[in-house]
Parts: sequence; structure tokens; C-alpha cells
Amino acid sequence: MKLGDLMNFTKILGILLIILGVLFIAYPLLSAGVVSIIAGVSLIAFGLVVMFNAFTLWSIASGRSIIELIMGFLLILLGFMFFVDLAPLAFLTAYNFYLIAIVLLVIGILGIIYGEGTSKWASALVLIFGIISFIMGILSINNPLFIVILIGVCLIISGVLYLTLGSAFDKIDNFENNQ
Repeated sequence: MKLGDLMNFTKILGILLIILGVLFIAYPLLSAGVVSIIAGVSLIAFGLVVMFNAFTLWSIASGRSIIELIMGFLLILLGFMFFVDLAPLAFLTAYNFYLIAIVLLVIGILGIIYGEGTSKWASALVLIFGIISFIMGILSINNPLFIVILIGVCLIISGVLYLTLGSAFDKIDNFENNQ
């Protein structure tokens, strides 16, 4: 694949991501449903694979197989929960934000206490990111549509980066052709 072909692909991908991001923000309820269904289907498929794996290993490790059967059943059950309500999506996203926030807060506080010079400023920045992550967890658990809007914003930013990356490939291609 030539560099120019890759550049065209990145521009097209960037435009598609921007359009998808705008659609996520413009239609948050529909988008939340789509994200929830995709998560549900993924969990159900993963649960089925885990259960299939449990049956194939039954003769070798029956104890492990029983645990895998239970885990597969729980994954399938969780997957079906995503079809019914957005609450599992909000809960899991908020849980991730809280987990990230705790790690960032601890690292930031320890860096401020034990750091020196510029590392104290970096630690303060990590602490601020931890507080922001905690707030995002609160917003996610209270309003599942926040997650969809956040996904839309991330898609738009990714699209802009792909468009920018495509321009960088143009410059590289032009530079190589002039050599």
C-alpha cells in the first residue's frame, strides 16, 4: 500500500468518525441504545466462547471448567441486561472512571508529598485529572446519556486527528517525491 493510498484512507476514516461523532451527539438516546446493544452482543458472544471452552476442557480440568461455566453464564446474563436497560452501561463506565480516579488521586497525592521540582507540578496535574475522572464517574452514573455524548466528542476528536494525520502523509509523500 502506497503512502498516498493510506493518506486517502485516513482522510475518509476521519470524515466518517466526525460524522459518527456528530450523530452520537445529535441522537444520544438512539446512540446509547446502539452502544448498549453492541456491548450486550459482545458480552453474550464472550460468554458463549467461555462456556464452549469450559466444555472442551472438561476432561482435563473439571474444576476450572465449572468456574468457566459459571463465568460464561454470568457474562451472558450481563449481556442480556444491556439489551433491557442502559443502567449496566452507566454503572460499568462509572466504575471505570472511579477506578481510574482512585489510581490518579493516589499517584497525584504521593507525587506531591514525595516529589521534587517539576514532578510536583506534574503530580498536581495528575491529581486534577483524578478529580475530573471522579466527576465524570458521577456524571456517568447519574446520566447514561453523558457517556454517549462523551463517545461522540471522542469520535469527533479522533476524526480530526485522522484528517490531520492525512495531511501529514501528504507532506511526507510530497517530500519523498521531491527527493
